[in-house]
Amino acid sequence: MIEARGLVKSFGTHPALRGIDLDVARGELFALIGPDGAGKTTLFRLVAGLITPTKGTVRRDPSATFGLVPQRFALYEDLTVDENLDLRARLYSVPAPEARLRSAELLDRVGMGPYGRRLAGALSGGMKQKLALVAALLTRPDLLLLDEPTTGVDPVSRREFWQVLNELHHGGLTILVSTPYMDEAEYATRLAFLDQGRLLAPGTRDEILAGYPRPLLEILSSDRVAVRACLSTVAAVDDISLFGTRLHVRGAEGTGPEVIDAVRAALAGLVPPDGVRPVDPTLEDAFVLAAEGDGLVA
Repeated sequence: MIEARGLVKSFGTHPALRGIDLDVARGELFALIGPDGAGKTTLFRLVAGLITPTKGTVRRDPSATFGLVPQRFALYEDLTVDENLDLRARLYSVPAPEARLRSAELLDRVGMGPYGRRLAGALSGGMKQKLALVAALLTRPDLLLLDEPTTGVDPVSRREFWQVLNELHHGGLTILVSTPYMDEAEYATRLAFLDQGRLLAPGTRDEILAGYPRPLLEILSSDRVAVRACLSTVAAVDDISLFGTRLHVRGAEGTGPEVIDAVRAALAGLVPPDGVRPVDPTLEDAFVLAAEGDGLVA
């Protein structure tokens, strides 16, 4: 459905994308995870044909129609929900009877059936994004592009939005979505990290985590400052990160299970042996390591 090869986009002397190779197959729900400034919006604009690449190619299946939900709400805030959808239907030559039925069905699906007469500008952030989704789906696209659709949206609305996306995907819709939230990637069939214009570690969630090359330990201690100080001189330890109320300790390159013995020895008298245990990596662990350039670049 989407194929990018050696995709580069620069704005003046600033490279936004640095040689992206990406494939999104028909029927996939593909998630791009990355922070602000990673190049996600630039990639979406290239896929949508709104801008052209500096180098390389990006190809979208010419037989496939697409709908786009941009990061910023792009509908008319001084029109009602129904008026926005009616305008979109007329712009895309959707017959009026079909548009009315389709709009009502989609609004009900996202829980906005009672809000047709409300001004778009009076909607909450989550409801605005649901309206943008309905507008994009009104023309029955084969491909849905969503650029950070839940940024700034409350947790309940975020969950509801992704439940709708999951249902659409299982109904056969191909979806490419970007997000800064690691938990949202759990819904995707495949995902990749985008960082400073580089595509990192594409694959399924299980493939990415199975390829994590370092040992990880979890430390349970209320004195995290002292733990950090004790481990700062341990050669086998490469990184110490706070995960909620616990610490994650990453082994240095080339280390293995022996790291746990080195950490327990360094923390003797401060943390009991059973307070140090191996844990499986998370997507956040994988992204941090990939961003540091450790063998996970596509």
